[in-house]
Amino acid sequence: MLYHYALSILALTISTYSAVHALINKKDSRAAFGWIAVCFLFPFFGPMLYFIFGINRVRTRAKKLTYSLSNPRLNQSSVPVSGAFDSSVPESLKNLHKVSSCITGLPLVAGNNIEILYSGEQTYPSMLNAIHAARKYIYICVYIFKADKIGQKFIEALIKAKNRDVKVFVLIDGIGELYSWRKARRELAKHDIQVRRFLPPKLIPFNLNINLRNHRKLLVIDDTVSFIGGMNISDEYSHGTNNEHQSLKDIHFKISGVVSSQLKNMFESDWRFTGGEILTSNSAFNSDTDGPIICRTIIDGPAENLDHLSIILLTAINSALNSVTVMTPYFLPSRELIGALLTAALRGIKVCIILPEKNNLGYMSWASRHMLWELLEREIKVYYQPEPFEHSKLFVVDNKYSLIGSANIDPRSLRLNYEVGVEVYDAEFAIKLSKYVKNVLSICRQITLEEMENRSLPLKIRDGVAWLFSPYL
Repeated sequence: MLYHYALSILALTISTYSAVHALINKKDSRAAFGWIAVCFLFPFFGPMLYFIFGINRVRTRAKKLTYSLSNPRLNQSSVPVSGAFDSSVPESLKNLHKVSSCITGLPLVAGNNIEILYSGEQTYPSMLNAIHAARKYIYICVYIFKADKIGQKFIEALIKAKNRDVKVFVLIDGIGELYSWRKARRELAKHDIQVRRFLPPKLIPFNLNINLRNHRKLLVIDDTVSFIGGMNISDEYSHGTNNEHQSLKDIHFKISGVVSSQLKNMFESDWRFTGGEILTSNSAFNSDTDGPIICRTIIDGPAENLDHLSIILLTAINSALNSVTVMTPYFLPSRELIGALLTAALRGIKVCIILPEKNNLGYMSWASRHMLWELLEREIKVYYQPEPFEHSKLFVVDNKYSLIGSANIDPRSLRLNYEVGVEVYDAEFAIKLSKYVKNVLSICRQITLEEMENRSLPLKIRDGVAWLFSPYL
């Protein structure tokens, strides 16, 4: 009898503790109520489920790694402060500009040119030419760096740069590296090039932080030029190098101008986090061009107190007066983003979403299909683009504002990954992206509400099950 009393008290204590934890820490009242019910209705088993699945450890782990992107060096750029260019921001985007300034702590900067590079045929030669021309330093951060034909060209170019006394620093993600059996890191290390991995999985000491990934793609060279976008280093992005046809389409961007100083400082922070030396390049960022474009770097990751990219996307959609265009390979928006898109459509904004017809990750496409009806019901235009798989990430508002970079519209990019973007307040640049989108739409097919509703029951179940796991995809 005493044993049963003790067991009951223990169960009540554990359930109460778990329920209080959910009450205090859950941001959604429905989620909190659900977990509280589970903890009390299923003694021992309910609290165990909550401990395993209910506690969000991602942000906690990230902060325990003592990694903060809001360090003083990022906020003390040698470029002019944003106030000098407030008048250049369209009136409809002033609130967006204020929000971005507050949450990033970084200024809008002028004096930039951005060249759009379509596919690997344009991107890789431009990057390699910049590496060949380097005289002081090369910073390269990439999620996947394969040692295939394209990868070998980069390896050889970096080795040559090192041999002419250019300082070369290469940062590769610890999980992204596993996509290639032959490791570019090892070939670079043989030539004494400094290479570090971002949170590689280890057994000793034990580290399996598979969710905390550095998904950024960045190249910065000699205080003069930088490259960002969605391209990794792989034959898949170039026609004729992988089998006979390219399997991925993507867009990358070459930036000439002072905003690259913000990207440069971000790399130096990443490098320091991985245990690398403190890079103290204090020279001002030079630009031979006096470009017309004003822009700002958006740095995001799970160590931040606010989800920078999510908030900026929400604010930008709410600022739209005419149109919102989204192109992304993976589309699993949060309830907040779905609400913003629906509200925009109800306001008469033309919302266009372009997704790949065939995804390289089938389960992402299944999960996306489960929620598309909600957008289609409000006459939001959704298009599927035929193969090859489109990996581009583009976001354009009113042909006045663009957001480019490495992030997808899914929980992994907006909640789990370390990502980077550049917001561009420039109509001419936005129009160029819109023209590209228009060309893409000419080969796309539009998805209808009827198509989604007429899926067979097995397909609906498959898509729904995939959607249940969307926070972890």
